[in-house]
Amino acid sequence: MWLASSVLLPLTAVAVEPGIGYFEPWLEQLWSSGRRLNTKALDLRVSKGLGLKGYNKVRVSVIAPELRSFEDFNFTYREQFRYRWTEHFLHSALIDVKPGANLLQIGGQDVEVRLPAEDAGIRAVFWSDPCFSSKWIGCAYAEVFNTFENSIAMLNAVFSDPSMDMFSILGDNFYDQTGELATTFFDRLSPDVKRRFMLVANGNHDIWVCGNPGCGDENDNFGIGQMQYYAADSVASRIPPQDDVNFMDFSVDPDVRKAWTSFQNVGTNFLVYHKLGNIGFLAFTGAALFTDMLPYFTEACDYFVETQPAVVFLLGHWNGGGLGCALGMSVPKVHQELLALTSCKALGNRLKYMDGHEHCNYVQANATEPVGFMIGAHGMSDSACEAQYGFLFLDSTSARVRLHYFEVASESKGSRFEEIFTCILQKGGLAACTKFAQTWLDVPVQPGVFAV
Repeated sequence: MWLASSVLLPLTAVAVEPGIGYFEPWLEQLWSSGRRLNTKALDLRVSKGLGLKGYNKVRVSVIAPELRSFEDFNFTYREQFRYRWTEHFLHSALIDVKPGANLLQIGGQDVEVRLPAEDAGIRAVFWSDPCFSSKWIGCAYAEVFNTFENSIAMLNAVFSDPSMDMFSILGDNFYDQTGELATTFFDRLSPDVKRRFMLVANGNHDIWVCGNPGCGDENDNFGIGQMQYYAADSVASRIPPQDDVNFMDFSVDPDVRKAWTSFQNVGTNFLVYHKLGNIGFLAFTGAALFTDMLPYFTEACDYFVETQPAVVFLLGHWNGGGLGCALGMSVPKVHQELLALTSCKALGNRLKYMDGHEHCNYVQANATEPVGFMIGAHGMSDSACEAQYGFLFLDSTSARVRLHYFEVASESKGSRFEEIFTCILQKGGLAACTKFAQTWLDVPVQPGVFAV
C-alpha cells in the first residue's frame, strides 16, 4: 500500500544508507515456509549469442542446487559455481535456433524459446537498481512500494504476453552479496519470464556490496557470482583459452589476490553485444578500464554498422564517475567516446543509452532527440528526485522505436500498481496499456542509416 503523502519519505544521495545487518523477519519466514512459485520449474536463463557468432546463436542455461544429468539436452558446460555463490551449479550450452518458436526438451519439460526474426520489432522491459531487502544496503521504499511482491507480480503478468522478448536489469541487482536475494526473487518468477532473453549489467554494489571499493572485503562478490547466475554469452567466450564451452574467464581468483578494494574480475565477462530483432544491444561494466575494452567496443561498432539495427542501446550502470567507475567508463561518457570512433560515428542519434546508479527515472539526454534514459528508481531513494518506482517498456514494432515509462508508484502520483497490473491482465500486455505511461521516445525505423 502507498503511504499517505503526510508521511515523511526517506531521501538519500547515491551514497546509500548502510544495511541493517540481518535479513528481515518476513524473508526468514518465507524461507522457512519453503514457499515457491513452482518447485518443479527449471531455473532457466536464455541469452543471445555474441553478435559475431551469428544471429541464430542462443545460450541456454539452467541453474540448479546440484549437478544434474539432462538426458534430453546436451549441456556442454556443467560445473559448480567458482569462487562465489558456490552452492549453485551451472549447466549451459550455446545452440543454434531458428527465427520463430523453438521447442526444447530440458529435463522432461517443454521450453519454448522464441527468436524474433532479424529486423522484426521486439518488446522488452528494463529496470535498474532493484531492491527489496535492507540486509546489506538500506532499501528505502521496500515496504512503501511493496517492491518484492509487486515486482514479481508485474513481471509475471507482463511476460504472460507472448509478444514479449526480453528482460534486462542494469546493475545493483538486488544489492545482494551472497546470492540469497537473487535466488529468492528468481525462484518466484514464472517460466514465461525465464524463457525470454535476459541481459543483466554489472553495477558497483554487484562488485562491492557496500558500493565503494574502499570498503570492499573478502566476502564481496566482485560480479563473479552474478556472471555465472545470469550466464551471458560475452566477449570473454571468444578470447582463448575460453571458447563456446568454457565461456567465462576465471583467471582472476579474488581469494588468491586478496585485493578486495579493486575490481577482482575481467571486464570482458560483462561486455556483451548482439542484435535482437531490429534492435542492437551493447552492455558493459564501468569497473573495467576503457583502454582494455576499446578493441571490443570497436568490434561491436563494426558489427552494428554491418548488421544495421534500427537503434543500438548502450546498457550499463554508472551514470557518472566515482564509486568504482573507472576513468571515462560511465555510460554517458562511453556513449560520447563511442561516437568519436570512426565506425560508431555512423550511428549518430541511433546510438542511445540507458543506465541507473542514480535512483531516479527520467530522460537523461535530449538534444536533437532523446538519446539517454535513466531508469534507476526501483526501490532505492535519491535526493535528486522524489520517491519513484517504475520501469521502461521498449516496443520497436510497427516500424517505430518507442520507449514508454511506466511509473508504478511515486510520492506525487501515489500507487498505480493495481491500475497498470489490471490493465495488463485484462488487455493482454503492456502495449495495450500505454495510457498509463509517459512516452520518452518515439522515432521511425529508418533502414540503412548506418552506412559509412
